[in-house]
Amino acid sequence: MHSGSFREVDGTRFAAGCPVRPPVRTGPDRVNSVAWGFRAECGHPYRGPVPAPDPDHVHSPEQLVTALNALRGGLSYKALNKAHRALPKSTIGDLLTGRTVPVRATVVAFLTACGLDEVAQLPWLAAQDRAAAAHLHRPVGAVRVRTAVARRFGVHPSIQTAESGNELPAYIERDFDLGLREMLRPGGFVLLRGGSSTGKTRALFEAVRETLPDWWLSHGDGDGTPGPRTVLWLDELQRCPVPAGRMRSALAAGAIAVGTLWPDEYDCRIAPRIPGQPDPYAEQRELLGLAHVIDVPAVFSPAERRRAEELAADDQRLRIALNSTDAGVTQVLAAGPELIRRWTHPDLADPRQCAGRAIVTAALDARRVGARTPLTLDFLAAAAPAYLTPVQQAAAAPDWLDGALGYATTPLRGASACLTPMGAGMGVTAGFLTADYLHQHARRLRRAEPLPDAVWQALIEHHPGDTLDLADSATRRGRPETARQLHARLPPAERLRVYLNQECQRALAAAMVRDGQGGADEQVNATLAALGHWAELRERSDAGFPGAARHLVDGLARHRELEALRAEMHAGTPSAAARLSALTRPGP
Repeated sequence: MHSGSFREVDGTRFAAGCPVRPPVRTGPDRVNSVAWGFRAECGHPYRGPVPAPDPDHVHSPEQLVTALNALRGGLSYKALNKAHRALPKSTIGDLLTGRTVPVRATVVAFLTACGLDEVAQLPWLAAQDRAAAAHLHRPVGAVRVRTAVARRFGVHPSIQTAESGNELPAYIERDFDLGLREMLRPGGFVLLRGGSSTGKTRALFEAVRETLPDWWLSHGDGDGTPGPRTVLWLDELQRCPVPAGRMRSALAAGAIAVGTLWPDEYDCRIAPRIPGQPDPYAEQRELLGLAHVIDVPAVFSPAERRRAEELAADDQRLRIALNSTDAGVTQVLAAGPELIRRWTHPDLADPRQCAGRAIVTAALDARRVGARTPLTLDFLAAAAPAYLTPVQQAAAAPDWLDGALGYATTPLRGASACLTPMGAGMGVTAGFLTADYLHQHARRLRRAEPLPDAVWQALIEHHPGDTLDLADSATRRGRPETARQLHARLPPAERLRVYLNQECQRALAAAMVRDGQGGADEQVNATLAALGHWAELRERSDAGFPGAARHLVDGLARHRELEALRAEMHAGTPSAAARLSALTRPGP
């Protein structure tokens, strides 16, 4: 085959001198990545596959002309006109020589004549949009939508797990997403209205990124009027109101405006003016009148929860949010980091915040050792001083507990608070529960921290529930006297039942070990213990794998790892307290 048998356009080879008609292609993947098997209708011997021109690489009118010529292959002007009567030869000539930037209808007709269906045409139409806007200058401070970082545009950071890294969870499709995307048209202004942490900003960001990846994205607090192919970003619109006149000019120029606003902020701005009174929201009332409003519900619909359940199989953060009883899915995902910051980083110069952190820590520690029912106000008052220095205690005001509760029960991002009051009837508070995500974080962070004596005593005197769990926890943590006092709260018959149940469980566990039961879990645990991989065994123990705690404690005792064994005792690992006591008991 001689070199003159082919012609090359922008690095792509085509059979020369013969009319070549590509077959009808469907789907964008066939245009962008599948090699076309062009066949020469005049019997040319070349029959090899030829790669398709990639419209995603088109960013200028010149590149568009080159790609369209490559796309048509050997089709003549006459053949193109025959395939689509809306393509006279003069129009085709202008299109393929670049004398003018083509309008959308011309490009659609040309693509249809080349055999592309509607789906396959989409990346080419996007390429035509980019080429048409190549002469436009980048607005000051704007970035391409496809390169925008979600956090810089107001998307809340998410709760994290050991496996998640710092990226956002997978996006859960919302019921209003289709309507939102349909509204993202030049000259449109879309406002998502909903409470804090309901997923407004994330939904808006995902819609803009999917629909308008090649547009400019500009914060609404910039100077000047946005022009064509620019998205004006107005997250939390009350913070960056745009004059109505500037908004009208931007929309008339072909920009798209998107924003979010809380319902109460929206209502006060659209309320009718009271005659004779100042009207501070006149400008913003006019601005909001230009917007198409979409309401974002505070909780997921059944369909949205089903979609979240599917994604939760691969993302533990979604599973945590779905299982939480504190608030909705999006609220838990967004409020988690704020809860941690509020607990771990109070203003130490503010006695109220110091006391607030103290009662939260007392509640978290109590839940960690088995107090699952609401904690009474008396317990919090008795336990909190154990987490304050003498100086901080002296600085506390007479009403310190009220101030501490105000700090600890303040909802963050409109969602979870560190402590949530639980009712026992109208106007009656039975006690307080810790936020689920904060508990999970604190359980890892304070796993081996011993509970202060005063907190155990407060549990005995002021927490009437969870007696059996607390007594068992005290035993496992090397506090037999505390366990005895807790058991003393039970009626004699109940104490006997508990004792017999524990003895039966011990006998069953011993029999399983003796008979070699436990299967694969037992083999894994034994292997880790033999290799001295205590961290892995500890993870399995905390996750509840059968036998892992026993192998961990036995291994630490065998190697006389006394500090590690003491940490397991404070973490409540079964048998750790007994083994540590035996190892540290003075000899005869």
